[in-house]
Amino acid sequence: MIQPLPILPEPSASEAEYQQTIAEIRRHLEAVRDLPGLDTFQKTRALPAAFFEHFNAALAAYDRLIDYVLGYKGEDQQIQCKRGCCNCCVDLVRGMTTPEIANIYHYVRTNWDFEARRQAFTYHAESAELFTNLLLKRVQPGEPPVTGRDDRIAQTHIEYNQQKRPCGFLNQQTGECRIYPVRPLACRYFFSFDPPEMCTPSHEMYLKRSTRTVHLPEEVHALIRAIDHKFGFRPLNYLSGAFCQFAAEVMRGAEIAVANGAAGAPLAE
Repeated sequence: MIQPLPILPEPSASEAEYQQTIAEIRRHLEAVRDLPGLDTFQKTRALPAAFFEHFNAALAAYDRLIDYVLGYKGEDQQIQCKRGCCNCCVDLVRGMTTPEIANIYHYVRTNWDFEARRQAFTYHAESAELFTNLLLKRVQPGEPPVTGRDDRIAQTHIEYNQQKRPCGFLNQQTGECRIYPVRPLACRYFFSFDPPEMCTPSHEMYLKRSTRTVHLPEEVHALIRAIDHKFGFRPLNYLSGAFCQFAAEVMRGAEIAVANGAAGAPLAE
C-alpha cells in the first residue's frame, strides 16, 4: 500500500483571508455550475467564454490560497520545491475531472501549433498504453475491470512512477510545466519538505518523504463534482488517459467553440 501523506494543520477556517479566498473559489465555481450549455457540450462541442474565465479565476484563487497556507505562521519546515524542480512530474496525475481536462485541452488547442499538439497527443497515448499494460498484468483472465479504490490501481501507480516517464506537458529542457496556468488540481496542492532527489521514485525514501498537501474544503470538491456531472462525460481518472480520451472521443481533434456573451455571474475584481 502507498503510505498516506501526512496532513499538517490548515489555518483556521475562521481566519478572514482563508475564509475570503474559499468564498471567492466557491463563487466562481458556482458561476460555472450555473452556466448554460454544459449539459449539451458533447453535442455542441461549445462552451461559453465565461466557463474558462470563471474556472481559471477559481484556479488562480486556489493558487493564492496555497501561498497563504504555505506561509502560515504555524509552519515550522521549509518547502523545498523550486521553479524548474520537476522530479514529481514523473508521477501519474490522478483524479481528473471533465472541467479540468476541457480547460487543459482548450489551452493546448488554442496556444500550441499543430506539430506540438500532435507530439503531445502521441506521447500521452503512449503513456496511457504503458499504464494500461502494467495494470492488465495484475488482472486475471475473466476478472471484471479494475475500478475505484482497488489496491491494484495503487500498485500500478507506483510501478508506473518507477518508469520515470516525464509528463507529456513537461518541458524537459527547462523543467517547467507547459500548461502551468491550467494544470490539474492534483498538480497544485503537493509540496515536499525533503530534498528534491527524494521525490524521485527510485529513491529509497520516496514513499516516506515528508510532504505538505493543501486541501480544499469538501464544499468546493462538491461543486467541482456537480460541474463534472453536468458535462455527462466521465474522463479516465489519470491525466494522460483523460487528455487522449477527450481529444479523440469528444473533440475528435477539433477546437472547442467558445461563445462570447453567455449568461454568467460577472468576474470579481
